[in-house]
Amino acid sequence: METDLYADLYFLINASMDLLCLMISASLLHRRLGRLRGLLAAALGGGYALLSLLLGWDGLGGFFADVLAAFLLCALATGTRHGFWRATLRITPVFLFVSMTLGGIMTALYSCLNRLQLPFDAWEGENLSAWSFALVGCLAALVTAKGGRFWKRAKKTVTVQIEAVLFGTSVTLYALEDTGNLLRDPVSGKSVIVADLAALASALPPILVQACHRGDCTHWLTQGGDDARRTRPVVAHTAGGQRLLLAILPDALYITKHGERYAADYLIAPTPMPNALPTGLNAVIAAD
Repeated sequence: METDLYADLYFLINASMDLLCLMISASLLHRRLGRLRGLLAAALGGGYALLSLLLGWDGLGGFFADVLAAFLLCALATGTRHGFWRATLRITPVFLFVSMTLGGIMTALYSCLNRLQLPFDAWEGENLSAWSFALVGCLAALVTAKGGRFWKRAKKTVTVQIEAVLFGTSVTLYALEDTGNLLRDPVSGKSVIVADLAALASALPPILVQACHRGDCTHWLTQGGDDARRTRPVVAHTAGGQRLLLAILPDALYITKHGERYAADYLIAPTPMPNALPTGLNAVIAAD
């Protein structure tokens, strides 16, 4: 029996599924997926699927080729200069798992819909037309995306280690990633880490510590001298209303997350936070 193959449609469907799997995998691991790199990786996946079909790769060689292709897709989509191998090796098995889950859901949905004997001309025997494949793909994508969001919420709290140099003194913070931290410097647009004043007091000028305790920025900004130039007043919106904080521009700042250490560009706003965070944590940073 001969089967007609529409190469362009086959490429588009596989590229779309690869992009969806990359998005879900990156979301589960709290990693950013750039649009351009994601599209390039998806196009690579679509091209590989078409080439694999035309060449008839199967058996053990085909399996290793699939794994290698998945690794290259993940490397292109999410690989960075900082911890390239670690990051790619972490997301690749997640991508493979999501791909297999999505494929299984598509098979199950097609079987169920086919049993319903829906009145579509596209459903002919055991052959799956382009439109029916697209319908099943959309349903599977919806189910998988919803499941990915549930798994993401069910994951343990993500924490990061922050090493900062403030006014020439090094301090270490342990921060909770929080999507609710939207605090930014209105001038530079930089994200602001909110940290417990007690964890930073040893690195701050006494007059700044007093200002943070009292919530009085004016005295520091007028009497802090040259050090005051490294701070910015920012307005924090909380459940209790608005509050003015002093955000410090660090001399240097490094973040360690998932074993990767890299330089970052944040401001740090010290404020009293007694018993506001889980044990062992003393700061809140915006989630990626």
